Amino acid sequence: MAEVLGKINRKVWLAAQFRVGLISEGIEKAEGINRLARILGYKSRIHPAWPLRQIIVGKQPFPFERLARLADFMHHDLAEILHHEVLSARLANENNEVALMRYGFASYSNMAIPR
Repeated sequence: MAEVLGKINRKVWLAAQFRVGLISEGIEKAEGINRLARILGYKSRIHPAWPLRQIIVGKQPFPFERLARLADFMHHDLAEILHHEVLSARLANENNEVALMRYGFASYSNMAIPR
């Protein structure tokens, strides 16, 4: 039981190229960032996608439970996604600007973590 609870509270940093691409694909499939955020369980009436935007730009990690929901929604194997896990925010944000530009999130690049 403790192992399961540990996974639920776990935070997952993903490498920028993979993280931004995965979320971009999810936004396309859900037909919008707000719809994807609601599918992942974010419930704010005003800005449901705000936490997702923070994850896109690398300011916060994925909560494990939300990442599992994204994997399920995208029909991806969670274990395969976890192969792209990195150990820190610094590593997660290497090439962040390149990833944001590549997947069409150029307007988000000014929110990225300064180096």
